[in-house]
Formats: sequence, C-alpha cells, structure tokens
Amino acid sequence: MAIEQTSRFDAIIVGYGPVGAAAAGMLAQRGWKVAVVDRMTDVYPLPRAVNFDGEIMRVFQEMGLSEELSRQTEQNLGAEFIDAKGNRIEGFDVPKGATGAHGWPDGNFFHQPTFERTLRKHAESFDGVSAFLGYEADVPDQTPSGVTVHIEPVDGGEKCTLKAAYLLAADGAASPIRKALGITFRNLGYDCDWLVIDVLLKHKVDLPLIPQQVCDPARLATFVPIVGDRRRWEFRLNEGETRDEIQEEDKIWELLSPWMKKGDAEIERSAVYQFHAATAERWREGRIFLMGDAAHQTPPFLGQGMCAGIRDVANLIWKLDLVKRGLAPEDLLDTYQEEREPHAFDLVDHAVAIGKLMEEIADAQVTGNWPENMDAIYGGSRGFPRLHSGVLSQGSEEESGKAFGFVAPQPKVSLHGNPESRLDDVIGSKFAIVSKSDVSDQISPENKAFMERLDVQQVVLPEEARTSKELDLVLGFNEAVILRPDRYVFGVVNAERGLNDQLDQLRSKF
Repeated sequence: MAIEQTSRFDAIIVGYGPVGAAAAGMLAQRGWKVAVVDRMTDVYPLPRAVNFDGEIMRVFQEMGLSEELSRQTEQNLGAEFIDAKGNRIEGFDVPKGATGAHGWPDGNFFHQPTFERTLRKHAESFDGVSAFLGYEADVPDQTPSGVTVHIEPVDGGEKCTLKAAYLLAADGAASPIRKALGITFRNLGYDCDWLVIDVLLKHKVDLPLIPQQVCDPARLATFVPIVGDRRRWEFRLNEGETRDEIQEEDKIWELLSPWMKKGDAEIERSAVYQFHAATAERWREGRIFLMGDAAHQTPPFLGQGMCAGIRDVANLIWKLDLVKRGLAPEDLLDTYQEEREPHAFDLVDHAVAIGKLMEEIADAQVTGNWPENMDAIYGGSRGFPRLHSGVLSQGSEEESGKAFGFVAPQPKVSLHGNPESRLDDVIGSKFAIVSKSDVSDQISPENKAFMERLDVQQVVLPEEARTSKELDLVLGFNEAVILRPDRYVFGVVNAERGLNDQLDQLRSKF
C-alpha cells in the first residue's frame, strides 16, 4: 500500500520476529491499524527457538493458525537428564499422539523460519497491517496521547514518520528502544558461553528421540531433535576455551563424534552464544511496552524463551483493546508487568536452576556428592508458575483456589447437537463464565448489565457436553469458572465464593 510521509496507526510494533508478528496479527484481528517495523527485509534464515507448548498453541488457535502449525510441528515425546555414560538420571516420556490439559501436545518442535513466515502471512492478510521491512526505527517520542517514531530505510531512501496511540517494542535482547528508555535488567546470575550447532542429517542416524541434558564432567551438553532432518547440540565452553577454537571444523566434529560421523550431516549453523538470565525492571514507559526478549532473557534449557514472549502478547493485547474501546480504564495496562514479570522471572529462574543442576550432577559423578535438591530436574517437583495478582479475584493465594491464576484446561465439547469443537473456539476472545449448569438466575441486575457491556460469554457445560475430560476436575470442585480472554482463570464459583461476589470483583477492575 502507498505510504504517506506521515502515517497514523493505532499501534506501532518495532520488531517482526515471532512476538512482533503475533502481536500484529492479534491486534489486526480486533480491527486495529498496525505498523510493523523491522530492519531485516525477510525472516532470519536460521532456526533459533525450536519449541512451544500447549498453552502457546492455544494462542495460535485463537489466531486461526493451530491446524496449519500442527502440520509444521513434531510432538516432543519427553526429556531427560543423562550422565556421562548416557544413563538416565531422571526424565519423562510422552506417548505419541498424547495431548495435555490445553487440548494440544505439551511440546511442539518447529522450524522457526517456516513458522515466522506463517505468522507474518497471517498478520499481512489483514488490510490494517503495514509492514516496513528494511527500515530502522529511531528513538520514539511520546506524549500523554500518543507515540511518534521516525523510520529510515537501512539502505538509504525516504524517511517516514509513524504516529500511533501505542508502541510495542519487540526488538530483541539488545532492544534499542529499551536502552533509549534507560530501562535496566535484573540479572539472575547465569552468563555462560555455549556453542550451538544445528545440523541437517544426510540420512537416517540412530539418535535420541527426545531432548537430553548431558551432565558429563568433561563438558555439559544439550541435544534437541527439532523437526524433520534437523538436530541441535549445545556445548558449554570450558574454562580457558576461546570462541574461535571451539568453532573450528575439526573441533565441531570432535564434539559431535559420540553421536555421528562427519558424513552423516551437514552443518547448518555453528555459533557461540552467551546465555543470559534477566528480566527488565520496567516493562512499560507511558505508551511504550516491552515484549519478548526486550523484556526477558533466559537460558534455553526449558524451551520457554519464545513462549514467554507469546504470553506477553496474549496478556497485553486484550487489555489494550478493551482500553481502546472505552471498556476499561487506562490503569488496566499497569497489570501487564504486574502479571507477566513474576511469571517470566519464575521461568527464567527455573531455567537457571536447570543449568546449575547440570553442573552439580556432573560434579557429583566425580566427587560422589549428589545434590540434595533435584526439584528443577525434568520429572522433578518444580511446578509451572501462575499469576499471583492483577486481574484476578481476591483469595487467589488460598489453597482452596488452586485454579486461580492458571490457564484453564481446554476440553472438546459438543453443544446443542453441533459437531465437536474445542472450548476456546466456542467462547471466542472474550471473558466467559463456564458452568456445569445454568447460573443465570444467580446474577444480579448490575452484573448482568456489566456482562452485556463487556460481552461476557456464558457457556453451560454439563458432563455430557464435554467429550474430553480436561475440565472435569475443575468443574467437579466448582459450580463455575470465570475465564479471562487469555484463558487464565479469574475466579471460581463454589460454596465459599458466590458468583455475584466474583462478578463484583471483576466489575471493580473495569
């Protein structure tokens, strides 16, 4: 589309990786006019992120991409810690075809360039999205009412000025926007150099089918199967080793020799990265929001780096949209960092704990002093984090409210004789009351008016309407559950918590 010298949008997104592309698509689905700016003219050609979980697939489900992405992915069938001899220390296995609480496989390997093109194609299918590829964004200026960004082609050419109500900075770990705003990182104390090697197999090679954390005293390593003929190894640099020497071809094949010989594969990429563990001290500066690696950085041991960025998108977009439509106050946007930062911090901290545990297990094979705490190990007892405050009902920390702050399970349902579908497809991107019987007569006139204004959906799911069991436990202990647009549980309704009390609390947020 033709672009004027100065163009106005509802939102500007700087960075067109998976986080920026997902944000553009989700805003465009809601009718927003969006500008996306990226200094590259195409997707980055090599894989970086390789896994997303079932919760993230539900975000793509909302975007209408889950079936297409299912065809592009391969299920993760487990993970394990192994010792220097290849013996399993601890781990877990997943049956092929199994789905988790989200109604999708809990782990999905993918090829990032292919995946990113799918996200971009989706975003650009909307007339409201304008992509400025090959453009460098200047430091944004903002006022109480909007943000202005001057952009210039990387290879020279006519400058443009973009204006919007909001700016989303998804511009990566080095984020020029974060630095320009003077936002610093809180470091979790894990800065280690690792060699990452991606290969393309030339023929079938007998390799593990699941990711492995190799706790070898001689060198820590990670193996990941990825998709198709792609495999990845990560090797930690030992003390005294240099980046140049470990990337020499002979050294690379020496490192790979326990798994394969030189003729078995082609090296697609080898590079040394410093794994970081950090979260930004501020995620919002007025009308500018940080997302993805600009807001948090994690070692890759949990496979949650990109997932955390997509959660940022899923958390912020519905809030921005309600504020834009005049259905929520501006301070609703303050709950973005309130909710996301502790959640991201917990996952980063867990990844750091895995890295440190690998070191301890490797040392134990020499000293015999095994670590007392193995909670962080695959198959260990460290659980997935929840939201603790924000757009949640009171009492979310009580033991009886275990569903609060977690993403609700997603069953398959069949309502009113209609074909089977997934629950999220029935609800749409809205608040919803899901109950096992009709609870309409419990709702006060004030709350009925509130529900109509916010378009809160009511879905009655008796046991016979649920054709899979994911939600049975929650509805077994509760009469109803109130879901947010991002599927996190706002509150539950039971003998201790009345429906009107929960709706009163929800209404107080708006």
